[in-house]
Amino acid sequence: MVDLSRPLRLKREVADRPVGATANELPVAQVWVDSGVFHLDHIFDYLVPESIGSLVGTGIRVVVPFNGREVEALVITRVTKPLTASLKSIIKVLSPVPVATTASLELIQEVSTRWGAHQFDVIRSAIPPRVAKAELDPAIREVRFAGFSPRKSRGRSSKPIYRQLPPFREPLQLIASKVLKEKVGSTLIVVPDSKSRLRLSEFLEIRDPINLDSDLDRSMRYRNYLLSGLRKNLVVIGTRSAIFAPIPDLERIYIFDEGSEHLYERRAPGWNVRDVALIRNHLENTELEFFGYSPSEEIARAIEEGEIGFSATRGRVAVESYPSESGELLPGRIISKARSSLKAGPILFIAPRKGYSQSITCQKCRNISFCHCGGKLIKTSVSAEISCAHCEETFPHWRCSWCKNDIFYLLGRGADRFAYEIGAAFPGAKITVSTAEKAIQRYTSTNGIVIATPGAIPLSQHGYSTIVILEAARFLSQSDMRAQERSRALFFSAASNLNEAGSILLVLDHSNPIIGALAAWKPSLISSRELRERKEVALPPYSRAVTLDIEDSQSAALVRGLKASVAEGRLPASTRVLGPTQPRDGLSRILLLVDIERGQELIELIHEFQRKRSIAKKPLASLRIDPYSLSR
Repeated sequence: MVDLSRPLRLKREVADRPVGATANELPVAQVWVDSGVFHLDHIFDYLVPESIGSLVGTGIRVVVPFNGREVEALVITRVTKPLTASLKSIIKVLSPVPVATTASLELIQEVSTRWGAHQFDVIRSAIPPRVAKAELDPAIREVRFAGFSPRKSRGRSSKPIYRQLPPFREPLQLIASKVLKEKVGSTLIVVPDSKSRLRLSEFLEIRDPINLDSDLDRSMRYRNYLLSGLRKNLVVIGTRSAIFAPIPDLERIYIFDEGSEHLYERRAPGWNVRDVALIRNHLENTELEFFGYSPSEEIARAIEEGEIGFSATRGRVAVESYPSESGELLPGRIISKARSSLKAGPILFIAPRKGYSQSITCQKCRNISFCHCGGKLIKTSVSAEISCAHCEETFPHWRCSWCKNDIFYLLGRGADRFAYEIGAAFPGAKITVSTAEKAIQRYTSTNGIVIATPGAIPLSQHGYSTIVILEAARFLSQSDMRAQERSRALFFSAASNLNEAGSILLVLDHSNPIIGALAAWKPSLISSRELRERKEVALPPYSRAVTLDIEDSQSAALVRGLKASVAEGRLPASTRVLGPTQPRDGLSRILLLVDIERGQELIELIHEFQRKRSIAKKPLASLRIDPYSLSR
């Protein structure tokens, strides 16, 4: 059985006193060390040599001796302490330019505690890698002497607000107009992707915004990061890591589309922007506003419980539904409706998948076709031969291997196939396809048809006259718990692309509640019911979720240890241990759920478990806390 009870006691890093004088004032630097060892996540003390004493300060990267190696460390602070132990000395300053403030270091510590991580696992996301030439910029060189400005203390932080966006309007332009009215202090805006960042930067060009995005080259990203901590009255726009930007006079944080999967860090420890922003709001007393069409389940719960305010917007959208009777892509009545709309402007069709066809089946016996290598047979375009998805062997004279029939049926049709079928239904209409691989940013024509997947919807200058959501039930019926939330956000945000006289047509059964919620512009008509269902079965957002991926051979012992911890009171009685399941070969996944009020107790025990494995030089379990999806 795995022992999860006894606490760790770690030794301090000590050595002979170095040769050379130590700084007279504040002779000890407290640092986090990038040791690469999970359990060595506490603060270490090092002596500050007098020769570099003027350079060593909060947020400075230094090199220190550690376990026979020279490794990077980040200075937290300098202190006066009795030099009772012969501490090691800092070897050199890696860069004289500070990369963090006291406030940003406090945020990193809180995030590492919340997600059960080593501080440097968070730092790797929060602070860009150093690029020496970026520090030669004249504006950056001032940092070397002035350092980051200390943040002035504000009063009590205001309650976070979720602002619902209206239909028929460009959402980023609305956010930009609000930012342009702000006169005092800096504003940080976090968006899900580079496309949104670029559009918002255009709207805010007059304010000369600082951009923080991993899509920028390394030198520009590092330069912009440093500038965000040097200047005042800034507008900083970035993707998810920008939430850690060390802005000294930060007054407000705006988050756009907080439920997006892009705002969840993919690397361990898997933090998300929404929760980091809430932590920062608490620590730094900033204003915090979320902008979106339909809140995530986490925000919806916080709104219902009064933790976050809700600013609704009035809106009415013309919504019609047309159920598919026999599996047809376009029910007959929707075709006539769309044809009449073509005269008023372009039409947007939203498809659930890219590609042409994801699978081939026999029209007679419905047998799904596979290649001799085991791969599925697919069709990549109307003119392409049937081919294997794995080995790419083609089958120009396809026959069913079971009944020898030579007529096939396409399963899992995608946007390219839809373009073919829609083109046949609208002869003479210009067809444009936009997918992630061939994304179109703007559609400039005043007529025609656009077929797009959800993440690649192009802007239309005057809005679309009609938006048709194809196979709408497929969006809503995906297997993971976020399917309803994700689909609701898509359907509501689609309305921002309409012109004010336009309408949304859903290929969906009339009874689905999303139709009424969308028409009334009230996502709460659906989210409230979903929250009640989640609460009854104690699922997120009413529980803290932890997934542990560990080698198959060790999963049974870990499950026994966790259940024993619950039985003996070391874990809350509400803790549920589910699994193990097998997400991939050789690994087992264990899912832990606990009441959200007791979540930190579970995280602390799992963190202790990881530290013990690290001390024993065993591979760490792959840990995710509150992941975007529990089923991936």
